[in-house]
Amino acid sequence: MKLKLVEELALAKLNLTLGILYKREDGYHAIDTVMQTVSLFDRVIVEPARTVEVTVTGMTLPPDNTMVRAAELYRQETGCGARIRCEKRIPMEAGLGGGSADAAAVLRGLQRLHRMCDDRTLRRIALAVGADVPFCLVGGTCRCEGVGELLTPFAIGTRLHFVVCKPEKGVSTGALFRALPLPRPRVETLRAMAALGRGDVNALAAAMRNVLEPPAIELVPEIGDLIGQLKNAGALAAQMTGSGSAVFGLFCTEEDAKAALTIIDAPFKEYVYSL
Repeated sequence: MKLKLVEELALAKLNLTLGILYKREDGYHAIDTVMQTVSLFDRVIVEPARTVEVTVTGMTLPPDNTMVRAAELYRQETGCGARIRCEKRIPMEAGLGGGSADAAAVLRGLQRLHRMCDDRTLRRIALAVGADVPFCLVGGTCRCEGVGELLTPFAIGTRLHFVVCKPEKGVSTGALFRALPLPRPRVETLRAMAALGRGDVNALAAAMRNVLEPPAIELVPEIGDLIGQLKNAGALAAQMTGSGSAVFGLFCTEEDAKAALTIIDAPFKEYVYSL
C-alpha cells in the first residue's frame, strides 16, 4: 500500500570537534569534524504532490530554503514533487544544522514515499543542497571530512548529556569563513573518537575543540559569555558548535545538565542528549 504522507524528525547536530585544514581550489574549506545528532528536532511532514510546496510554522524562512532546494532536486531526478509542512524549533544561524536537517528529512520522506533514488543519487542530491546534509541523512556519530560529505560512522560507549544555548545574534557562515585567518590550530579528532568509543566523557572533554570559535567570538562576543556561563555551571567542557552562534556544554549526567539549565541566562537554552 502506497503511503499518503510521512513524518520525519529533523535532528539537530553538534560539532564535538571542528578543524579547518585548508582552503580548497573550489573555494570551500576542507574540514575534519566529529558530528553528533541530538534530541532537539524540527518536525517535517511530506506528502506526494506534482509540484513543490513548503509551509513553515515556528519561524520565518526565506522562499529559497533548503527544503525547497532538496525537494526540487528530487523532483528533477524523479518527477515526484512534494507538499511539505515543517514545524521549526532548531534556531537559525546557530551552527546546529537546522536547515541541513530539514533538507535531509525531506529527502528521507520522499524516499519513503517513492523509493525512486539509489543511495548514491540521494547522497549527491544531499551534497548539492549543503555540506552538512549528507551527515544529516545518516545521523548518529560520524567523523566528517572533505567539505563534510566523507563520513565515517562509529558507535559511542555512553549517552552524552548537553545543555545547548544561543545568544540573540546569529553568525553568518559566509562572513565568518571569508574573514577566517589560515592556518588554524589542529584538533584532536582521533583522540576524541577514541574517548567516545570508550564512553569516557572526561577524555572527550579534554579533546573537544572548535577552531572557528575565536573568530566567531570577535563577531558575536555573547558566544564567549555563554561558554563562560556553562563552565561556571559545571560543564566538563563548553564550546561553540559549527560556525555558531549556539554553544553547548558537556555534562556527566542528565541531572547535572538539567541543574545547569536552571541557572543559564540565554534567549534559547535546552537540555539535549545524543541520539
